[in-house]
Amino acid sequence: MKKLVLLASLGALVVAPHALAQTSDAELEKFRAAYTSSKGLSYVVVNDQKGERVYRYGDASREAAKKDKRGFMLFTCALPRVFVSDSVSDRASLAKARVVHAGEPDFPALDTKYLSGCRNPLVKSAIPKSK
Repeated sequence: MKKLVLLASLGALVVAPHALAQTSDAELEKFRAAYTSSKGLSYVVVNDQKGERVYRYGDASREAAKKDKRGFMLFTCALPRVFVSDSVSDRASLAKARVVHAGEPDFPALDTKYLSGCRNPLVKSAIPKSK
C-alpha cells in the first residue's frame, strides 16, 4: 500500500507541472494573439509587484513576434524591455497583461500616463493630431 501511495504522489509531481505549463501556454498564446493583432502603436499594461507599468510597441515589434515566438519587445519612454517566453516570471507577467490598441477607450489615458515624466524629446504621443 505504501508503494502505491508513493507512486501516486510521484505521478502527481510529474503531471502537475505539465498541467500548469499548458495553462501558461494558453494564456501566453492569448497575449500573443492580442499583441500581434492591429497596426500602429499599442500599449501593454502589466500589473506586478512593482505596480502598474505601461509599455508601448509598434509594427516592428509586432512583426518580430510573429516571426519569432521566443519573446516580446516592449518599450518604456527610456528603455526597451524584452519579455522572454522561457522566463517563468515574464510568462506570469504577460499572462496578466492587457493589450490596448488605438481606438479603444483606455488608449488616450494610457498615452498620457506613458508620456508623463518622459524627458525624451523624441518620444511623442501615439494619438494623431486632429487637423
